[in-house]
Amino acid sequence: MPNSKPATLPGKPRPDFPLFPHKGCRQWAKKVRGKTHYFGSLLADPNGKKALKKWLDEKEDLLAGRIPRPKVEGGATLESLLDRFIHHKSGLLETGELAPRTFKRYEDTCKVLINAFGLQRLLTDITADDFQFLRGELAKKWGPVSLGNEIQIIRGIFRFGFDSGLLDVPARFGPGFKKPSAKTLRLARAAAGPRLFTPMQIKALLAKANPNFRAMILLGIQAGLGNTDLGSVPIAAFDLKAAWLSYPRGKTGISRRIPLWKETIDAVKKVIKTRREPVNAADADLLFIGGRGENYAGDRKGYRVCQEFDHVRTAAGIIGRSFYDLRRTFQTIAEGCGDIVAVRAIMGHAASESDMSARYRQSVDDARLKKAVQTVHVWLFPPKKKAAKQKVKASVHSTA
Repeated sequence: MPNSKPATLPGKPRPDFPLFPHKGCRQWAKKVRGKTHYFGSLLADPNGKKALKKWLDEKEDLLAGRIPRPKVEGGATLESLLDRFIHHKSGLLETGELAPRTFKRYEDTCKVLINAFGLQRLLTDITADDFQFLRGELAKKWGPVSLGNEIQIIRGIFRFGFDSGLLDVPARFGPGFKKPSAKTLRLARAAAGPRLFTPMQIKALLAKANPNFRAMILLGIQAGLGNTDLGSVPIAAFDLKAAWLSYPRGKTGISRRIPLWKETIDAVKKVIKTRREPVNAADADLLFIGGRGENYAGDRKGYRVCQEFDHVRTAAGIIGRSFYDLRRTFQTIAEGCGDIVAVRAIMGHAASESDMSARYRQSVDDARLKKAVQTVHVWLFPPKKKAAKQKVKASVHSTA
């Protein structure tokens, strides 16, 4: 099992240090006038020197209840933009309006911009040519989907800079700093081929999986749960007697009510029976705990699920598939039930704002949800034909 330990976060450098380490946001922080303010990364500034300077620069404004303005000569820098942006997102994270995985993604994008332009680069000095060069560098290491997501976040950060007054005019990205076209995305998907498991492959995975991953694989193929879902699903979400899982999707916040197969119920019961005590008391409610007492959520979007699944996949002799392909397979096979609304409800997909039917629909009947998961069950575990053969023999005897 891979040896992955979370980075140790620093504490106060001295007892009278005016800031405290906020573990959730991994930022130096201080509460002023009933509101928490943030002053930079704990990992990038373990001694708190930069954070202290920032606090002293902003102290007068904060104590007076004013919004601090960046104190720079010649205009705002990339550092002032990213500090303001992360400060804003940290507040949303603290109130539960932003998921930790999304906050981490924003932090990663900020690091990309720092590496590309430097902290002290004036925002007005970042031109269309710079954005075009950055796009080319990102395209060398990322596929079209990841590239498009990163470009969207970067454009959002600079749009935030204009909206918050750090930029007098919107950033000029130029004609090239755009997401890949729909055609490019279609060609990439066609080149990759179908991302589906076969019944034989799933059974091979189940044969090689330990109790944790047997349950995870079954929840992936019968409920469409992804890596992050599984890393954070609590035991209380399962009603094993009634055979239901009630668990909102973290990415969209959409409520999900999912009927469970008998195989899945048995697998979850075994996980609970063999579950280790978590080393972190905050993980006490989670269903899945690793071999060393660690959770599967971490801070990398369910990376541990993906990493350990690769070992199971390799042992099963399967190439070119990821854990998330179980979710794709569920969607594809479940649509055979003819009820796309029920499938979307189980997947936790958010409907578009223009879908008035989805806005008015208050629930999906249990029978429809059961039909969707049963369609996948019949595909994976087709009923034996013994009964049909007995009928044939009976008819032969009756005509003899």
